[in-house]
Amino acid sequence: MFPFDIFEFIGGIFVIIFIVAIIFFIIVIVIVYKLLHTNVDNVKKRAAKSTLNFIKDDLSPSKEIVTEEPKTTVVAHNCKYCGQNIEENTSYCSFCGSNLTD
Repeated sequence: MFPFDIFEFIGGIFVIIFIVAIIFFIIVIVIVYKLLHTNVDNVKKRAAKSTLNFIKDDLSPSKEIVTEEPKTTVVAHNCKYCGQNIEENTSYCSFCGSNLTD
C-alpha cells in the first residue's frame, strides 16, 4: 500500500539504538577495567620499590660511624580491608590500595 512500511522503519531505528548502546557499554567496561588495572599496578610498583630500598639499605656496607639517636615510635594500625600493618595517618593502604579516609 505505502512505498515503505512504518514498522520496518521503527524496527530499524531500534536495532541502531541497540547497537549503539552495546558499543557504549563495551567502552565503559574497558575504561573501568583500565582504571582498576592501573591502580593495582601502581600499588604493586610502590610495594616493590619500598622492598627493594629496604633490601638495598640492609646490604650496603656502612662506611661512616652511626651514633644511635632516640628513635620516634611509629604507631602501626591494621588496614580494615586486608589486615596488614600500616602507619596511622595514611589515607591509602600500601598493600591493597584501599581508601582509608572513610
